[in-house]
Amino acid sequence: MKKGFILLLSVILLASCGSKETKKDYNTTIDGTSAGIQNADVKLFTYNGNKEVKLDSVTMKEGHFTIGAKLDKPQLVYLSVSGITGNLPLILEPNENIKVDLNREHISNSAIVSNGLNKKFYEYFDKMKLFRDKKMKLEKLYQVAAQKGSKADQTNILNRYYGIDDEKHDFEYKFIEENKNNMLGGLILEAMTFDKSEVNYNKLAKLYESFPENIKEMPNVKNAYKVIKVKAKTSIGSVAPDFSAPTPDGKMLSLKDAMGKVTVIDFWASWCRPCRAENPFVVDIYKKYHDKGLNIIGVSLDKPNNKAAWLQAIKADGLTWQQVSNLKHWQDPIARELYHVESIPATFILDKNGVIRAKNLRRDKLEAKIKELLEEAAK
Repeated sequence: MKKGFILLLSVILLASCGSKETKKDYNTTIDGTSAGIQNADVKLFTYNGNKEVKLDSVTMKEGHFTIGAKLDKPQLVYLSVSGITGNLPLILEPNENIKVDLNREHISNSAIVSNGLNKKFYEYFDKMKLFRDKKMKLEKLYQVAAQKGSKADQTNILNRYYGIDDEKHDFEYKFIEENKNNMLGGLILEAMTFDKSEVNYNKLAKLYESFPENIKEMPNVKNAYKVIKVKAKTSIGSVAPDFSAPTPDGKMLSLKDAMGKVTVIDFWASWCRPCRAENPFVVDIYKKYHDKGLNIIGVSLDKPNNKAAWLQAIKADGLTWQQVSNLKHWQDPIARELYHVESIPATFILDKNGVIRAKNLRRDKLEAKIKELLEEAAK
């Protein structure tokens, strides 16, 4: 199970909980088994903000335990067992029994038999694992292609790699829509705000607006919506925020003054190896389409007192388009405060009206979008 996602879940409170209940009051239970474990401490808990709240604890005897809680609505909880790595997230519902066959190496690999929301919860995890496995295989293929120096193969693999992100997001949007009336919709919506790949925050905002009030008012969902509203300002379909920064010769240049029929805002840095690897492809695209109306403005996240490295990279890579930099590394206000850039290279592709039409496209996908927007601008 993806560690980042489990860490995300650990700070979410989806329902309030009271004091520990006696077993006779339980209306939901977990039956666990584990071959080879005779005695172990088992704990069931949730979170109130960042504070852990214990619901129940028992001792496993002869490889079996039963643990539970009294609930009046579905709740995200965690199961831990002494001697086994990790915590197991589960969605408990009133009048439900979940069966767990523990994996002794890592609890996240345990086998779970359940129905209702928890079954859907783990169907989601299984689908996410499939997407991750596909990307890992392509990463290995890309390394082989890079060693052989096959640029065509590298481009093809990259396109397939980023296509998996698109496929994954489409699955998640649909999953949220299908579960907008229960806590799963809110949970996955929040998880998507932590996604490092390109998410359409305008679409997430519309999904949030379709939630019933009881889901909208969940604390984690309300907090996620605050993030969504901020990131939607630079999501696909929004007008790109204007900015200005110093050029290599110290003059101020604004995005407004650098606009073309199609404009690419390219966040990069001299120290960023993936950025430098992409530059030859961007150079070819710029040469091909600049006279037809393509402009590019590079925004460098180079480090303070390191202007020479920035200028040397511009010259070495043959970047003939306009460049700006505040030389503030990750504290750059354009990247950090306006565009919420969390990794580079990051690109924003704008149409003639300054509307963001695509983000983070590479190579032939970038060229295809530029060509499409130039043809649109000519009509």
